[in-house]
Amino acid sequence: MSDALPSSARPASVVLSGITHRYARLTAVDDVSLSVAPKEVVCIVGPSGCGKSTLLRLISGLETVQKGEIAVDGLTLATAGRSLPPERRPVGMMFQDFALFPHLTVAGNVAFGQSDRPRAERRRRVDELLETMALTRYADAYPHTLSGGQQQRVALARAMARDPKVLLLDEPFSALDEQLRRSVREEVVRIIRASGIATIVVTHDPEEAMEMGNRVVVMEAGRIVQADTPVTLYRRPANSFVARLFGEVNRFEATVRDGQIVTPLGRIMAPGFPGGTKVEVACRVEDLELVPPGARPDAVPVRVRHSSFLGPATRVCLDLPGGGSEIHARLPGHVDVRPGEELSAAMAAERMMVFPVE
Repeated sequence: MSDALPSSARPASVVLSGITHRYARLTAVDDVSLSVAPKEVVCIVGPSGCGKSTLLRLISGLETVQKGEIAVDGLTLATAGRSLPPERRPVGMMFQDFALFPHLTVAGNVAFGQSDRPRAERRRRVDELLETMALTRYADAYPHTLSGGQQQRVALARAMARDPKVLLLDEPFSALDEQLRRSVREEVVRIIRASGIATIVVTHDPEEAMEMGNRVVVMEAGRIVQADTPVTLYRRPANSFVARLFGEVNRFEATVRDGQIVTPLGRIMAPGFPGGTKVEVACRVEDLELVPPGARPDAVPVRVRHSSFLGPATRVCLDLPGGGSEIHARLPGHVDVRPGEELSAAMAAERMMVFPVE
């Protein structure tokens, strides 16, 4: 088989075209197309079993492409029935559990897989990466003597050692505790962006995806639901699933009448929805404003059920009038409200999200 199969892929980027992959009767990936440019970090997020890790395995060569094409830097890596082996792909992969070799030193782990390089060049690359990762002093240490964050950097250095065209990170921070995760994440993102390598990160954490990614790809049931910037995903989600994935929302079902929707929080316009359309209306809990009774003409009366102080914010559970549904507000800082207290709740119409009921 030839090393290079014909491809119309964009140079120096990874391109997936029409990828479908099944495990027996389960369709794990369903007609997915995606491209990642040099210097771009794309995060794939979604629930367990949505196909995000399968995509990484297909790009890396750990799974065989059944339908579609994968190309990197103008080189077609795989089509149905034709595939380059993992070791010949310009791809670096960092696994969820780091997968460091316990019998090799830090330098030995980073050097692993570079046997095709001259000894001097291999040593130069290892030294360079250890310095980049602030690991030079640990070159002769063994993985079990390192902290979780240090092991993370060793795993990243090993993935980058062969100068890949694309870097794949599968749940890279899940093994770290919450306190360490953020600082290590910031450090890893800085290193990746400085390298200029096209990078795909799989995570189950929407906040992590928004923090790391230039773009975020949302997957559900093997398909891409929406791929966009973090701001667009948050403020203009494609559907209710995406809206709920990126934060708690209050949800109401309603029917469009004369281009309008009547919700428990007021009346809003519904352009583009024919009369009689059943819709779901959603608003983010942090966009709900609580004011004293009568302070705003567009506010509706609510009664405090209970509140929880969360440190950066206070979450308030509210009852709507007339035995209506329960809604929630998330207010910055500490807010002193008491059960049974009467307030008014207001929501800016432009922040309301409307989706057809599926």
